[in-house]
Amino acid sequence: MSGATADDYAWFDEHDEGLTVAFCVTFVGGLTPRQAFERLGIAAIADVDDLYFDGAIAAAEVDGGTILVEPNGFACTLDDVAKRLSAGAVTASVFLNVNADQQFVHAADGRIVTRFEPDYPMDRAGGDEDRLLPHMIELGMPTEDDGDEDDDWGDPIHTAFALAERVTGVRMTPEALDEPVLVGSTRGLL
Repeated sequence: MSGATADDYAWFDEHDEGLTVAFCVTFVGGLTPRQAFERLGIAAIADVDDLYFDGAIAAAEVDGGTILVEPNGFACTLDDVAKRLSAGAVTASVFLNVNADQQFVHAADGRIVTRFEPDYPMDRAGGDEDRLLPHMIELGMPTEDDGDEDDDWGDPIHTAFALAERVTGVRMTPEALDEPVLVGSTRGLL
């Protein structure tokens, strides 16, 4: 798997200011954009002028799989959606909203492996909540609540992107955000 670091995603904050305030980015290992949309029951919309419509989801093909982007969305963090998308595959979603709520959801083979808030990775849940600990420790994430609130361990979102890449083998690129091959709506998933 990849040895991605938070520094590999430092470009994200400056790339698209509209996207960086509220988004869900899902790294999908082993599926094409069309396969991901089919699995979720999403129909592609032919002509889209604005990716920021309510409920938008865009899919881009990258090495190793697909990047799904939901501007101001969260559908891929929902358990039933993550389970359906990850059947026979592996996914990791990183979510941030305008209230600074954060979520990391890793699913594989149709089940939620681990879920936590990137800014508080000590509190994990899921079927195998500690599976990602080696990667998390290597990335510098605090993994145990020892009462010492260390806020200086790095950017939680950039680190979550690096973790997502490590567990899925899929790298998000600026082109994946700018040049989706499919755009659809998540309304049927919510």
